[in-house]
Amino acid sequence: SLNDARSRVRRMIDDRTRMLRAISHDLRTPLTRLRLRVERSTQPELKAAMLRDISALSDMIDDTLTYLSNEMASEKPVNADLPSLLATVCADFSDIGFTVTYAGADRFTYRCKPRSLARAVANLVENSTKFAGHAMVELSVLDNGAVRISVIDDGPGLLGNLRTLALEPFFKADSARTPGGRTGFGLGLSIVDDIVRAHGGTIELLNRAPHGLQARIELPAAGDVASDAPFRSSTGELARADGSGKALVAWRQ
Repeated sequence: SLNDARSRVRRMIDDRTRMLRAISHDLRTPLTRLRLRVERSTQPELKAAMLRDISALSDMIDDTLTYLSNEMASEKPVNADLPSLLATVCADFSDIGFTVTYAGADRFTYRCKPRSLARAVANLVENSTKFAGHAMVELSVLDNGAVRISVIDDGPGLLGNLRTLALEPFFKADSARTPGGRTGFGLGLSIVDDIVRAHGGTIELLNRAPHGLQARIELPAAGDVASDAPFRSSTGELARADGSGKALVAWRQ
């Protein structure tokens, strides 16, 4: 009976996940049409406001699809130059007008899933740019061979209880940090947490004095990264990072 109930629950979750993916994909087409029509507008202020709203909707859809996808599990670890990866993320934000800098080693090879790790750092930097005027990405190699990636900003920070809740799916802490006009579903930091866990690492949000927030990612030494490190799948369970999809233990929603 328990197995039958588990199967029914799994089918229900799978059906709802497929529905969310389909809706998210289908929303892209009308959004693209809206963007094309707005681009032809002859009212500059109205055009800029509508484009901002369309961009916000597109970002929400991208976050939803990322959260529901198994891309993190399917990507294979490779040796990557972390400084180049982090500097590229910083350059992408600088190119669109944000003040984001990189500090750390010039060369350091680390075995990781580069696309996923770049996405995690980009989400943290994007979160900082919402609430702060400046963000810095730091790379440090600890004495035991572990890697620390810190995203530091000069914003208002977070209250103690919110620093843990902020990593939960769909949690939004806009009331604690002054929003900069951009919003979302509250999945950005949850996606970061999933990616870091898939690398066998941890993430911690720390307040800085006199103000600001530091998102600190700590990844194990290259030889200590487990190939089957768990990540939180869209079905709410811990699954293997090698793409097998086999559940390890039930994850508290």
